[in-house]
Amino acid sequence: MKGPGIKLSNFLLLAVCLGAAGALGFEWEQKLIVYPAGRDVLRSQSSEEEEEDEEEEEQTYAPTVARTEKGTAQKISRSGGNFTAAYNFINFNKDRLSITFGMTGAEYKKYLAGYGYTDAELAALRAWREKARLAAWNTGCAAGGKAGGERAIAGVDLDYDTKLRTLLRSRGLALRGKTNTIECDMPVIVKRNIKVLQPLALALQKIASEKHYDSDDMIGAVLSLVQTALQYKLPPMLENGLHTGGLLPPARALLSGWGDCDTKTGLAASILGSWNTAKMVGVAVPGHYLMAVRRLPGKGDMFVRHEGLEYVLVEPAGPAWLEPGQVGRATIALLGGSEGYQLEPFF
Repeated sequence: MKGPGIKLSNFLLLAVCLGAAGALGFEWEQKLIVYPAGRDVLRSQSSEEEEEDEEEEEQTYAPTVARTEKGTAQKISRSGGNFTAAYNFINFNKDRLSITFGMTGAEYKKYLAGYGYTDAELAALRAWREKARLAAWNTGCAAGGKAGGERAIAGVDLDYDTKLRTLLRSRGLALRGKTNTIECDMPVIVKRNIKVLQPLALALQKIASEKHYDSDDMIGAVLSLVQTALQYKLPPMLENGLHTGGLLPPARALLSGWGDCDTKTGLAASILGSWNTAKMVGVAVPGHYLMAVRRLPGKGDMFVRHEGLEYVLVEPAGPAWLEPGQVGRATIALLGGSEGYQLEPFF
């Protein structure tokens, strides 16, 4: 009896193709799957001057708190759906300065949605890949046998890699290294936040104009703000199902009143980025993150060279009050350590 069956030779070819597809799929999973619980990389921890505050507080939205110590004060509030942070601090000129930053509830919610990722988002992306891989394999096998199927699978895998990297980049993250670890993408975060923090930058510029500050004074004002007025605290890697990369985005750091060294570095760079003359690079050392600003180093200033130019080191982490060119003792040791340091230009 004859019927619409498959020829034995075609059946055997299909079985071989499907078996090879499964093997390729397993190999790809080993290469590119992102293990959300274990492969996110915390870019930085503390220097020897930093202390972690274990006090519980509301994470997603700015808490209503007030704090005063060592000549600095912060008042973080949420009222009528709006978020406001007011800071008093002392700069390196020994002037007492005050600034305020705020966002509406709608603005803040939209802002926070641009950072971090969930397991569900990665699961949906992997599900798309598996479905697309199977369809491509069947089409490729029919047209060119096993070799055709492998080429089709490779095309889908490339699309998956592009989609994954695009998703992460849109959330301020990047997939890097041979082990495909997820890290905060500081240049992307800084560029994205310049416009967001421009009202704060303009307020500082007004103060600078009134007090006749030069560019170095401006850098000092921003640095002293993030060092002393914001508390030091490590952000969680996983928060309410959201993988954060261990960093608070700059506006959230301001509206929460705390952050760690890479969080504070991103905040300082985003404020300074409003001035086109401020050229900056991030400086990553094992377990720590800081930055450097393009200017000629003065006597005793610590600096790094990037593309033949000197960049003076800046240590935003706090709570130590360190002027541009000065860094903590632990940072000095890390910079001169066997692993060295890595530079990443913000612009």
